[in-house]
Amino acid sequence: MLRPYKELPKTVHILCVGTLINRAGTLLLPFLTLYLTRELGFGVKFASLGMGAIGAGAIAGALTGGDLADRFGRRVVMVISLLGSASVLLFFGHLRSPYAILLSLVLFAWLGDMYRPAASAMIGDLVPSENRPYAFGLMYFAINLGFPVGTVFGGMLAQKWFQALFWVDAITAAIYAVIILAFVRETLPKREQSEKKAEGNGSGSSDFRAALSHILRDKPFIIFCIGALFLGLTYVQSFSTLPVFMGLHGIDVAAYGRLIAINGVMIVVIQIPLTAWMKRYDRSIFICLAAAITAVGFGATAFCDTAFLFAMAIMIWTMGEIMNFPFSMSIVTDMAPVAYRARYMGVYTMCFASANMLGAPLGGLVLDTGGGAFLWGGTMALGLMATMLFLCIRKHIANKPGLVSA
Repeated sequence: MLRPYKELPKTVHILCVGTLINRAGTLLLPFLTLYLTRELGFGVKFASLGMGAIGAGAIAGALTGGDLADRFGRRVVMVISLLGSASVLLFFGHLRSPYAILLSLVLFAWLGDMYRPAASAMIGDLVPSENRPYAFGLMYFAINLGFPVGTVFGGMLAQKWFQALFWVDAITAAIYAVIILAFVRETLPKREQSEKKAEGNGSGSSDFRAALSHILRDKPFIIFCIGALFLGLTYVQSFSTLPVFMGLHGIDVAAYGRLIAINGVMIVVIQIPLTAWMKRYDRSIFICLAAAITAVGFGATAFCDTAFLFAMAIMIWTMGEIMNFPFSMSIVTDMAPVAYRARYMGVYTMCFASANMLGAPLGGLVLDTGGGAFLWGGTMALGLMATMLFLCIRKHIANKPGLVSA
């Protein structure tokens, strides 16, 4: 079971270690709404706008990062992203002006999200198609091994000194940048090779306009991205409106940190063996099933009013998340021509950034005006729509010839 993971390229293992360190210190996003509402005294609507600002910056970061990573290389983009976002965090805790806070959140997300398409493209460069679910699954394992540490530790810090969260976040990002500089080499394919392969996929140039034109003509990919956007609108509620909704039922910040850590713990325990088992079958089945399970899990939150029930709902939608991530990233990598690999990843990443920008303020508005029933019922509807979209393109997202095992 572990052999395919051990045989992955050394650089993938290094990226996973760096991701683990950085993720353990990722404390701004999980506690942002609580920081803005409880520490600074802003309302729920402003906190939702803050999440939306992160989404707006992340959209720019995903597109910028993807374009730059295909032009100048994956490594340099990742280092600039990590050091740039760390710099913003160093002064974020001192800001009190609403406008300065929103602007800094946009800048933080723009710089921080440049990393994602570059890192995903690097994995695509290094790992052949049939082994990419292992690589992306291991990366997700690393992300979520650090996640429960960050949420539990962050919950304790938040009760004593919120600004410490931003310092820890900045330091871990800087450490990851140093790891990349010291141990990771550039993997960007030679321009001649990547453009030749792009020609076989309908384009002969790697410039931005040619890439955009190619992406817009790729209907299965666009449909897949719309489904991802719907799931993103659902997932973002776990960090934006879920802690607020829990607070309405008497669950404090530390308890929220412990409950949401269930998500990370489950992924750490289940992700690697489940990915190894699922890879034996057609990935399109699990993509569709994952969206449906996610819909049910978030929809069930409407009926939760105790910590135990919230834990049960989190466990359900976490199973959907575990089934989705390694295969969805592999699908995007397989769909992308080599010359546009990071740009495809940038567009896919942009779907989740758009979900932050739209889903957080929209979710806050729905919760504030319509209550939990409307909010969680809406997330269930989005998850089911994503399921239908994935079913419509199932033949395009199925395993490539030769990848389906008995």
